[in-house]
This record gives sequence, C-alpha cells and structure tokens, in this order.
Amino acid sequence: MSDNNRYIQLRRIAFSGPKKSAELELTSGVNVICGASDTGKSFLAESIDFMLGGSKLREIPQRTPYGEISFDLEISSGESWRLKRATSGGNFSLYDLDDKNAKAITLNQQHSHDKTNNLSGFLLDQIGLLGRRILKSGLKGTTQSLSFRNIARLIIVQETEIQQTGSPFWGGQYTLKTAELATIKLLLTGVDDSGVVSSEEVGPDNAGQIALLDELLSDLETEISDIGESQEDLLDQITRLESSIEERRESLAASQRQLNDLLTKRRKYFEDRQAGQSRFDEITDLVSRFKLLSDHYKVDLERLTAIQESGSMFAHVEAVPCPLCGAKPDDQHLKDTCDGDVDAIISAASAEIEKIRRLQGELSSTVSDLIAEGRGLHDTITEANERYEEIDKDIQQAVAPEVSDLRSSFSSFVETRASTQKAIELYSRREKLEARKIALQKAEDESAGSGRVATGLPDSVAHAFSMRVSAILKAWNFPGDCHVHFDKETTDFVIDGKPRGSRGKGLRAITHAAVTIGLLEYCQENELPHPGFVVLDSPLLAYFKPEGDDDIALQGTDLKERFYRYLTEHHTTSSQVIVIENQHPPSPIDEQLSMTVFTGNPNEGRFGFL
Repeated sequence: MSDNNRYIQLRRIAFSGPKKSAELELTSGVNVICGASDTGKSFLAESIDFMLGGSKLREIPQRTPYGEISFDLEISSGESWRLKRATSGGNFSLYDLDDKNAKAITLNQQHSHDKTNNLSGFLLDQIGLLGRRILKSGLKGTTQSLSFRNIARLIIVQETEIQQTGSPFWGGQYTLKTAELATIKLLLTGVDDSGVVSSEEVGPDNAGQIALLDELLSDLETEISDIGESQEDLLDQITRLESSIEERRESLAASQRQLNDLLTKRRKYFEDRQAGQSRFDEITDLVSRFKLLSDHYKVDLERLTAIQESGSMFAHVEAVPCPLCGAKPDDQHLKDTCDGDVDAIISAASAEIEKIRRLQGELSSTVSDLIAEGRGLHDTITEANERYEEIDKDIQQAVAPEVSDLRSSFSSFVETRASTQKAIELYSRREKLEARKIALQKAEDESAGSGRVATGLPDSVAHAFSMRVSAILKAWNFPGDCHVHFDKETTDFVIDGKPRGSRGKGLRAITHAAVTIGLLEYCQENELPHPGFVVLDSPLLAYFKPEGDDDIALQGTDLKERFYRYLTEHHTTSSQVIVIENQHPPSPIDEQLSMTVFTGNPNEGRFGFL
C-alpha cells in the first residue's frame, strides 16, 4: 500500500470530567447522527474539527462538566492512535493504542513544516502529505507549508458552510483564496507548489485591499439577500412610488384645501354664535335691570299718587291733619304762611308723576325693542349653532379622516421610497466596490505580466472532477439534467447553466455535499492523498428548512432515499462518511448504516451528545 493510499477513519470521541463522561462510537462506512434540534449534533461536528486542530471549541452549557476530550483514530495501514486535549484548547497528547507501554507524545497545536511533532504534521504524515508546499501568492510566487487545517475545511463541512452561497473550495477571504485553491489542486492532482520560485521584482500587492473589499462586499451581499428584490425591481418600485406619492400629494392638497375652507366657515359660525350669545346675554341683563327700574318707577308713582291725593283732600275737602306737619284741623293756621305749600306740592307731585309715566313709556318701548332684538338673536344663534354643528360633523366624520388617511398614506409611501432608495444605494455601493476590486486585480495582473504563477485547477482535471460531481447528482436524482462544469472565475460549479450559489440554501447544501463526496471519491479512485473521511452537517437541509420553490420542489422527490442508498453502496470499509441530520434516514436503508439518535427526551433513548 503506497503512502497515497493511507487514509484515516474516526473511531471514537469522548468527553470526560470529574463526575461525568460521554462518548460516541463511529464505524467505517456511513454514520448518521440524527434527532431533535439543540441536542448537540452540530457541536459534535465542531468537536471533531477541534480535535483535528481547531483553535477554539464553542462554549455551551452542556460542556461545562467536562475538561478533556479523547479522540481515537484508525489508519488504513492498521495503526490506532488516541489524541487527548483539554476542552479549553492547547496542545495534544498522542497515545499509541497498539502499544500499551508506550508513553504519551506531546503534539504542538501550531503547525511546523516537515515535522511530525505537531498535530498537523502527524496527520499529514499519515496520509502522505507531510512536507508539501502550496502557493500563497500568485503575484509574488511565494509558497507556504501545507497544514492539515488547509484540508480540514474540505472534509468537515459545518451547517453554516454547507449552505453558503460561495464556492465549496473557497471560504470567501481573498487573502486565503490562492492557498485554498492550491490545496484543491494538490488533492486533485497530487502535485504541490514546492517548485515555484518567488519573484524578486513584483508589482503592488493589493491583496489586503481586495480582502477588505471582499469583506465589505460580503456584508453588502447579506443585506441585499435580506432585501430579496433585484435592482431592476427596486427601480420599477421607485417609479411607481414616485407616481403614487405625486397622486397622494395632489389628493392631500385638495382635501386639505377643503378642510381649510370648512374650518374657516366653522370658525365664522362659531364667532357669529359667540357674538350673538354675548349680545343676547347683554340684553337679558339689561331687561333684568330695566325690570328693577320699572318696579322702582311703580313705587315712585304709588308714593307720588298718594301725596297728590292726600294734598287734594287736605286743600279742598274736609279738614284733616296737615299732610306736611301733621297739625290737627283746629291747630292749623290756614291764614298764616306754612312751611309746606300744599298746592305747590300737589303741583310738583303731579309734574313728577307725569315725568315718571313718560319715562315708563320710554322704558317699556326700550324693553320691547330689546326683547324683539333678543328673539332675533335667538334665531340667529340657533341657526349659527346648527350650521356650526353641521360643518363640524362634516369635518369630524368625513373630511378630517380623509385628510388623515391621505396624510398617513403619503407618509407611508415616502418612508417606503426612502427604504427603497436605501436598498438601491446598496446595489450602487456594491457596483462601486466591485469596480474598485476589478481595478485592483487588473493593476496586479498588469504589473505581474507573464511572471504571475498560474493558480486554480487544470482544465482537464476540472472537467474530470465536474463529471464525478455530475454522476453523483444523477445518482441522487437531483432535479434537471445535472450538466456540471467548473467556473474558474467564481471557483464554483455551474449546474444546468445555473450557478450553484444562486439556488436555494437547500439545493446549495446538497450540491456542496456532492462536491465534498466527489472529492473523496475522486482522490481514492485516482490513488491521490485524502484524509479518507468527511463530515457533513445538514446536507439535506431542504427537507426541514426549505428556502424558495426549488427547495420545496425537492421535498417531493426521492432524493433523500437515493442519497443514503448511494452512500451505503459506495462507502463501506475503505472510507467513512459522517452525516449529521435532523430527520432519520428512510427505512429500510437505516439498517445498512450506523445510526445514532438523539431524542431530546430524557426519558427516551439518548438525550443528546453530552
């Protein structure tokens, strides 16, 4: 067996602590870990990655009681090894399971080129890739030592990665693109870049700026994806919004004018009512006062009439006590001059009576005029109040609500236009950033000229590998004709003329899985180095988290059954596929694979990973 035919298989992963322990056994062929959500399935994939050199393990509450992880590996050459590492990270301890007397060997976490005293070097040595170099910069012609971490992302595909829109071969960071594509080229051809000679004279290295632009573009793509509408649709929407806003503006202006007119009329009737009521209250007060004056005149007339009558009786009828001094008839000195001239007093009283009667007449006429004016004012007030209530009703029940609705609708259109313009600006910003990125890449290409080292896959290899992916998709009964070719520009695959990344997340997941499985099979068929195992987290995402019509349509096919049947037929003892899924494999295929179910129920079966 050549070095290139040596593969690794995972046999056991175990967490241990002072009071608790948990482990999971794995076998050759197909292993399925399925069950309820939040039971540690994805954490299992992360734990495997952590034990293969990942820098940090995600903290979850279930991890707290455990302090150490054991990880058993079996090499196709027959060797068995156990790795141990603290859950907090750091270096590894390596144990030879075939030699019980052997002491533990410390493996450094940090990779060192062509050395086996570190985890990366140890693993690379097992699969025949120790000491290989991969291209780091095509512009400068620099290389870097191949690390097992360059390979790990190609064989351990997390749930967030399997549904990503980007290439399965490239994580999205521009500064790492050359090395990641060089890793794929190494696996698919067996040829590394150790023969590349670095250039002494190089043009501007824009990799850092391009990487920053890629990050900004990635953020913009996320925002644009959340919008869910194309730039053309948004521009059409803006046009419609402008038309609707103008219509609403005109309608609002007309309704506002109508409202203003009604408000002016209502104000006029209100003022008329107030003025009439004020005058009516004034008349009521005057009539009340004039009544008191009339009563006063009446009393005066009664008093003066009594004086007049008494004086007449005193002067012309029988002798009576003097009305002025009260002297008895016998004591009166009629011939003498008296302090009171009775005739004069009678004459004065008569004159005063005449004057008061004249004033009474004038007062009566004035009161009659005031009462008549009051009746007229009452009618005016009543009419003004009726008109006020009528207009106020129109305002409150018809015009004002219409104006309010139009104003609300107008504001809503304006806000929608603002958010739409903001969305359009995202597309504009993306275009500017893409133009800037292209300019930087062009500047690098022009400065590098013919001195740039070629990157990417040879056409013949890309075609052969695409055929392998196509065959897998056909075997899985993937929708369409499954014509697959590799697009060097995007470093991703085009399936039936449609970019893989433009499909729903469910189809992206299953096609990513096909690429990962295809890489394993292609390497083994062509006796090329490969770890020999893959971990796929949620490849059948479309069945429990569909996105769009394509994913929903996929649910009505037998792809899931064919997916598992294909794996059990093509991966038995010489390779290992670990599938992490929510749903169980269909029967009776579940009898042909190793299945572990996390129930999420403490009273039934195994609750979860930890």
